[in-house]
Amino acid sequence: MANYRKIVGIHRGSATAPLAVRAGAAENAEAAESARTGVGAKGRGSGLAGAARGFLLAALIAALAFGGIPLGATPPNGGQAQMPGWAPALPVAYAAEETSHAVSLLSAIGVISRDSAGSFNLSRPVTRAEFTKMLITASPYKDLISGASSSLFKDVPAAHWASPYIKLALTNGLVSGYSDGSFKPDNNITLEQAANTVLKALGYTNADFRGAYPDAQMNLFRSGTLSTGVAGGVGTIVTRGDAANIIYNMLNTKTKDGTGKYAEALGYKLNAAGEVDYAAALSSNMIGPFTVKGSSWASETGLAGLTYSVYKNGKEASAPDIRQYDVLYFNASRTVVWVYDRKITGVYEKASPSQNDVTHVTVSGKEYPLESANAFAALSSSGTLRTGNTVTLLIGKDGGVADAVAGSAISSDAVIYITETGNRSYVNAAGQSYNSAYIKGVTTAGDELEYPVSPTQSWAKKGLVAKVGFEGGSTSVSKVSGGVINGAGNAASRRIGQFQLAEDARIMDTDSGAYTSVSIQRLDGVTIGQEKVLYYETSGGNITSIILDNATGDCASYGIITAARSSSSEASVSGEYSWMIDGVPGSASSMNSAFKINTGAARILLSGGGLESVRNLDRISGKVQRFDANTLAVSESPTQWNISPNVGVYTVNAAGQYAHSTLADAEAAFRNGQTVDFYSDGLPANGGQARIIIIRSR
Repeated sequence: MANYRKIVGIHRGSATAPLAVRAGAAENAEAAESARTGVGAKGRGSGLAGAARGFLLAALIAALAFGGIPLGATPPNGGQAQMPGWAPALPVAYAAEETSHAVSLLSAIGVISRDSAGSFNLSRPVTRAEFTKMLITASPYKDLISGASSSLFKDVPAAHWASPYIKLALTNGLVSGYSDGSFKPDNNITLEQAANTVLKALGYTNADFRGAYPDAQMNLFRSGTLSTGVAGGVGTIVTRGDAANIIYNMLNTKTKDGTGKYAEALGYKLNAAGEVDYAAALSSNMIGPFTVKGSSWASETGLAGLTYSVYKNGKEASAPDIRQYDVLYFNASRTVVWVYDRKITGVYEKASPSQNDVTHVTVSGKEYPLESANAFAALSSSGTLRTGNTVTLLIGKDGGVADAVAGSAISSDAVIYITETGNRSYVNAAGQSYNSAYIKGVTTAGDELEYPVSPTQSWAKKGLVAKVGFEGGSTSVSKVSGGVINGAGNAASRRIGQFQLAEDARIMDTDSGAYTSVSIQRLDGVTIGQEKVLYYETSGGNITSIILDNATGDCASYGIITAARSSSSEASVSGEYSWMIDGVPGSASSMNSAFKINTGAARILLSGGGLESVRNLDRISGKVQRFDANTLAVSESPTQWNISPNVGVYTVNAAGQYAHSTLADAEAAFRNGQTVDFYSDGLPANGGQARIIIIRSR
């Protein structure tokens, strides 16, 4: 679980080698411009519009990083919109954009690259030529660039690096030049020019603009979501950061004819959230997987001597971060390298449908599909790995097996939070069946794994943390404990007390075998005592992963107990319980135990397929002074409460009958003076939130 430094990773080779993608003078000019400015070379645009909201903006900034500018009218001031003495300020939102996830992903899909000084320069103004290239790269014309060069303006000769982009934009009605026959490609683009361009890309024409330029265009631009995140007005110089927002908004805006979002017109699929499926767009441009066997990987993949950016596990890295047995991919233009180091070590239990024709393997209780010929060669009957062996699977970008090696080849301990224990049958390397105790658990990376253990490992119970080691083909299990981490969570500084969290730190909260992933934002203001820390890892002094013991209460479900009955005798105690969670009924029985519970708001912990615990929630006391979808203010201490994002809302009548309702109904009932009660699972400092809201019928 090493934590790799997130440094800008440019391998310094030939400065222009990966940029020369087209023959002729225009090719050399564009290559030089790309090296100077950091604009991706022509042909990288196929993935440009493929970013999802967290990804898409990134993908767009890349496109935008250096695109041509689609203009539709002569700007004020004779086309020289930048006023003497004026310098564009970097918006606050972009102050840290140089290392943002968005910029990293834009670079990762090969649309944007750093300039020769290693900077993305998001505060730098965008020229008309650059914005035009950006627009074309994010348009249906992106695949028509080859052979588009010709001289259409007196100041844009055929040899100009942006000539093919400007020609495509002009012939498709996206931009126009000036009355003197010039285009002024090196002038900075103004906001009204950029607005006019994206509106035309969406299908709007002059007939749709009510009024004179540029007010009519700006009114339409500001009327929807196209201007989200973009400040300024007529005459404002567009920065690369602004351009990223503009293009991102364009891709997520419906075209004028209403047939779909602009991104769909480009052939990009949308995910469940209605955003571009970044993974699908990116995969179409990848070559691989390759297994890194040593320091000669660059030569073996044909990347030696080239300039490229490196991303490891989706984060910006550098060439030295690429290690033996990592899985590597690169894009067709060989300017971006993606590396993954996820590994699964365990018992090779089964090959499906057989080891002679294996397509899936089961290791440590979980089945994985094979992703490559290398994986087949290693895990099939023609390879050296047999069922019953301890093996290490090298996992590729999509979760499949990219390769596999003997478990003894890699020192790879696994730390798991134990979720289940039991006994079952296994098969050894000789093909013989045997019974063994096992532990099943989850890693901080979210991998659910299972390992056979010795009967002497009786301490290995659900809810504990264990380290599983592999040496010489055998498995060893040892108990691990927490540490000295303690203090209040601080989301702004990414700290727990005085302990700094890495940017990509994994945080898991647990409770009696149940687990969930939480963010540092969820821990903001929550006191984490040392007894709440089951395990943690650090790298470079920063916490990279941490397993907590019921620090937030988020492992449980929250609902309404509708019926509860317990019975006891000299021989046993049992209980039967019914509930509604999010309006869905459920029930369970408990044997050899009973929970003292009343009908009403409750915390219900389900673990391992059964009812682990159940208890009533406490009503938040004090007069409610303010209530909205996120927070609750009351007259008694503590006066401020967070409303759980998954808050359950119910109405109850005089007969005690509950019905599922909505947060909007609760807000309306509160405004209308109805009795609205709020129930929490604990104090805010202990992770408590308002979990259940009950509207009392009049």
